[in-house]
Amino acid sequence: MKKLYRLRLYFIIYFVIKIIIDITLGSHVTNDTTSYLHITPTTFYIFSIIINLILFLFGLLFFYFLLEKRNWARIVLLVIGWLAVLDFISGLFLSAKIGELLTHIDRIADWDRLILIDRITDFVGLIYWVYAIYILQFNNEVKNIFLSTSSVDSQDQKS
Repeated sequence: MKKLYRLRLYFIIYFVIKIIIDITLGSHVTNDTTSYLHITPTTFYIFSIIINLILFLFGLLFFYFLLEKRNWARIVLLVIGWLAVLDFISGLFLSAKIGELLTHIDRIADWDRLILIDRITDFVGLIYWVYAIYILQFNNEVKNIFLSTSSVDSQDQKS
């Protein structure tokens, strides 16, 4: 159970690092984007913070259910983790070509910088999600917590 609490703590740290990277590296891109969208940079940052806050709260909600030993939360987090790993791998293969393609669609945005920010945040996510996948899918102690809970639930349903 201690590993699940640690996993939640690492999720919080990972998310804070991700937001810091987005804000610090994305500030240059924000000026171009906000002038193109005819909004103020403050509005753009507020909108970005709200979206990140919603995602963060959903993440904490899944960890709440994970700590309540709900196997479906474990499965959802594993799916998210594997998707994050696939996103990183596919991004490595596609990042060179996608920058050229996006430049043809919108010449104002700094696509090379946006792709770099995405690669950096995806790499930070890769580190976290590989650890999460290891804990949730391959760690016997954690698997036993959920298997024992599932067997108790199925016995309760039979009674």
